[in-house]
Amino acid sequence: MRSSDAAGIGLSALCLVHCLGLPVLIAFSPALVWMEDERVHLLLAIGALVVTLVAAGGWPSIRSKPLIYLVAGIGLSLLFAGALIEMSEMQERIVTSIGALTLASAHLASWMRTRHRHVGH
Repeated sequence: MRSSDAAGIGLSALCLVHCLGLPVLIAFSPALVWMEDERVHLLLAIGALVVTLVAAGGWPSIRSKPLIYLVAGIGLSLLFAGALIEMSEMQERIVTSIGALTLASAHLASWMRTRHRHVGH
């Protein structure tokens, strides 16, 4: 697996753990309440953007697989919407979770396409 796509999938998983598992973690360890800060959410979204840009590999790569990057863009948009738009906690969790899963799917599709191309040669 390309390391940038692996990092993207891993960061998406971290977003899901943060979003879905944080209430449980805070119940067991109230000291983790700082992780609910919206700045943490925004930092995770920025990290996802940076990893996705690195994984994209520049304009020639994006031109060769536009659907994958469209899906990645939708996932990133949802992550940033969850971080920046005022909504209920439940709506934020849903939007962010869908965004993380969508972005992870794009990274997985990119990895599979790259793997398929290398296996064929």
